[in-house]
Amino acid sequence: MNRALIAGLIITLVMIAASFFGQYLAPNHLEDQVSVHYTVDANGQGTLVVPPVSPNAEYPFGTDKAGTDLMAKLIAGSKYTIIVSLAVAFARIFIGGIVGLLLGYFGKEKKSRAKRLPLWNVLNGIPMFIIVWMVMIGISINPVVSPVYLTIILAVVMTIVGIPSVASTIKDKTMVIREKQFIISARSIGAGPLTIIRTHIFPHMKESFIILFVQEIILILGLLGQLAIFNVFVGGTTMYFDPIEYVSRTNEWTGLIGQARSYLLIYQWILVIPLVTYIVFIFGFHLISVGLESIYKEKYSKVSHI
Repeated sequence: MNRALIAGLIITLVMIAASFFGQYLAPNHLEDQVSVHYTVDANGQGTLVVPPVSPNAEYPFGTDKAGTDLMAKLIAGSKYTIIVSLAVAFARIFIGGIVGLLLGYFGKEKKSRAKRLPLWNVLNGIPMFIIVWMVMIGISINPVVSPVYLTIILAVVMTIVGIPSVASTIKDKTMVIREKQFIISARSIGAGPLTIIRTHIFPHMKESFIILFVQEIILILGLLGQLAIFNVFVGGTTMYFDPIEYVSRTNEWTGLIGQARSYLLIYQWILVIPLVTYIVFIFGFHLISVGLESIYKEKYSKVSHI
């Protein structure tokens, strides 16, 4: 039994299901806000209730300082976190995979690192965070476009900057496989390059594509977290003045974390609950990656078992 894979699938599937169906089970909605009010208990003790409200039976995750249920915000913003990470990872693997397969099959073996294409090395050497941040910072703060449109722009930028690393990985693997005997045999009987790539090389690498897809999701979630540290949130950032405050327009998980950093010493639940949710989601995909690698390693192991 592959416990890592099973645990990872359970974590991710439960969180994805909660993202899309949790709104029907949640006790409160985004429109339900706690206002300043005075309550009296059965013993006649009066209490002045002022948001933010700490976690309790009515608000399991507590509320933010505006009185909005934190659980409702997590459910509403989860769609952006999940859809963006999955969509960008798929786009990177699809486009980068095609480019890598073609470069790996038709490319020539480089005899030394000095002869490699300089532009390719440059693209792989620049941190993705810097590129994405430089592109998005000017249009993310108090944007005039809709959150969905800005999310699409961010997804496209993250896809573009991630293609070179995926293509490079697939290219190296393809260059190794193309020298295998079954590829040489297929070429010798007249099979065309595209046919060989489609029917021989790609099926031989499908496990690598699956693992790479999961790993790309983890990288993208990490990138979203890095951007949130510098107040670039998925869907855009609303900046308030006096005092200066940055607020996520979509309630996306990393945005909730980024905007709540100042609550580390007070109202900790406003920061800790989104942070734990985000970490658990990443951990789920990490377990899936570990589980898949274990399965494929065992499947293709050449070591004899006595």
